Amino acid sequence: MGIRDFIQHLEEHRRKLEADLSADEREEMLLEAETMVGMADAAVKELESVIKNRRVNLPEEHAVRFAQDVFIYLRDQEERVKELLRTA
Repeated sequence: MGIRDFIQHLEEHRRKLEADLSADEREEMLLEAETMVGMADAAVKELESVIKNRRVNLPEEHAVRFAQDVFIYLRDQEERVKELLRTA
């Protein structure tokens, strides 16, 4: 799943939160959200290992840090979806 796919799923989850979901639909969406958060966490960790590589030059490091920030933001947004699913 790429960043665009992740964003698309996040937007879909947000739209579905506004609907009256059954318990099964909520559980399915919660599992999807947990998977997405796990994927974003893995991407952040992998990008961190790239940053720690001493052969990365400064422009590459900036690009990697930008990507890392994007994944952190998306992960946090999907965490909010999970919280809303659990509290509703």
